[in-house]
Amino acid sequence: MNHLNSVVIKLWLTIILIVTTVLIILSVALVSFFNAYFIAETGNNLYQNATKIEEVLMSHHNQQDSLDYAKELMENPAGLIILKSEDDLKKSYDNPLKQVMIDEVKTNKDYQAVFDKEKHVTKTITVHYQEDLHRYILLGFPSQAFDTNGAIILYQDINSITDTIQFICLIILGVTLLLILLTTIFAFFLSTRITKPLLLLKDSAFKVARGEQTGKLITHSRDEIGELTVAFNKMEHDIRQNINSIEAERNVRDKLIDAMADGVLSYELDIETQLINPMAEKFLALISDEEKQRLKEKFKRVTTLVQTESYTAVQDKHFFVIIISPVKTNQKVGAVALIRDMTEEYQNDEMKKRFIANVSHELRTPIQMLQGYTEALLDGIGNTKEERDEFLYIILDESKRLNRMVNELLNVARYDAGTNELMIEEVNIETLFSKVAANFNQRLIDNKIELKYGVSHHLNWMLDYDKMIQVLTNLIDNAIRYTHEGDAITLKASVHQEILELTIQDTGVGIAAEHLPHIFDRFYKVEAARTRGNHGTGLGLFIVQAIVQSHAGHIRVESQAGQGTKFIITIPKH
Repeated sequence: MNHLNSVVIKLWLTIILIVTTVLIILSVALVSFFNAYFIAETGNNLYQNATKIEEVLMSHHNQQDSLDYAKELMENPAGLIILKSEDDLKKSYDNPLKQVMIDEVKTNKDYQAVFDKEKHVTKTITVHYQEDLHRYILLGFPSQAFDTNGAIILYQDINSITDTIQFICLIILGVTLLLILLTTIFAFFLSTRITKPLLLLKDSAFKVARGEQTGKLITHSRDEIGELTVAFNKMEHDIRQNINSIEAERNVRDKLIDAMADGVLSYELDIETQLINPMAEKFLALISDEEKQRLKEKFKRVTTLVQTESYTAVQDKHFFVIIISPVKTNQKVGAVALIRDMTEEYQNDEMKKRFIANVSHELRTPIQMLQGYTEALLDGIGNTKEERDEFLYIILDESKRLNRMVNELLNVARYDAGTNELMIEEVNIETLFSKVAANFNQRLIDNKIELKYGVSHHLNWMLDYDKMIQVLTNLIDNAIRYTHEGDAITLKASVHQEILELTIQDTGVGIAAEHLPHIFDRFYKVEAARTRGNHGTGLGLFIVQAIVQSHAGHIRVESQAGQGTKFIITIPKH
């Protein structure tokens, strides 16, 4: 740091300047006063001496004696010239100094008043005498001691006064240097007392600017600096509280943004870091470079036009809706994009469309068969009882099929509404398995598939009996659909750490890896080419999962294409 910018140096220079200025003015005034005083005093002494000489000349009858007495009285230290008349100015004097003084009286018109107006005249003159410049006080005093207008000329060298003034100046200079030294010591002591708390305030202010915590500054005075320290402590406390509040709000904001299901991405906002949450990072990782360039152009367009825009981005079977809105911050326009992953909704819409088509097809087939065989009966096509019974059995099967589809739709609606209550009771697992197996005896025989199960008849668990029948029925029905002749289906039950584990495993065609993440989605169906017979509506496994979850349980699937499928259900003890 430049030393001239230091408060200590500035304060010292200011005090020194003030003291020096005062001393210079005082010295000039004193020297001028002493010089004027000594000159005036010397002139007054010469006047008094001239008056005494005039008295001497007037009181003595013998002029020569009075002149000798006057010379003895005044020749030392002052010089004396007595002019009996104005004509004496024309005389020459052996004494060079007296000649110089006579020449001054002759040449200086002011001294003419001594002869013409009988006034005394006192002047300070500078003459060149003995190769040096000398200052004299020259007094012309009119004398009445002679018949003609005479004059008494007194002069005195005032170089001694100059020497005295110089000595006084040396004293003043010494005193000035001493005062400057004492002032310097005092200034540095005072400035240190003043600037030390200011330096502490400066360091603390820089720490606050850097976001560091300074702690409370201690003040030892009640002056303005002490009040400034108190004000700084309060300011630092308020700033720290505001920073903590801002950090808390920022943390809450960041947590909320990170927890959002939608992506948040900012562009050229006047903030410390741009906003981006995990969903936005996932979006940026999925889209191509061309899509990123398109997004950047959209951002620029929004910040230029200052209006909200939205568009859809499709990448690798992912569907995103991006809404970009302008944001003004400090006279600058940035933008924030809200990125919504619509993949699931899009897939659900596609599945719903397929479901509507499938349900329409599934409903149309039994309805057409019901209508056709009913019309055949009414038209009397069946001539024998066996033919009419066959028509009635077909009508009955199609009615059951229609009823099953309607029940599935109703069950989905109940689970969505949360109105499907459980009837929990103690259920024997062996009885549960045997009941389900009995329902599939004929289908297993017709498709030449073996169903095996084995469980201890002592294993009981708290379950909703009817709904667990529905779960196992849907899973075994699916297993029969995805198996071939000679395959086997196995039911197992075991308990581990008070958790019931039910396993339904088959040796059928299995499920491809791309279908596994969506196997429990509503309306989702594997392609019909992999199933035998009628394929379902895509709601069976969704209902199974809903029933298991309503028991506070969990269901998962393990499968590989061509190697069969295993469903594992875990239900904790109630």
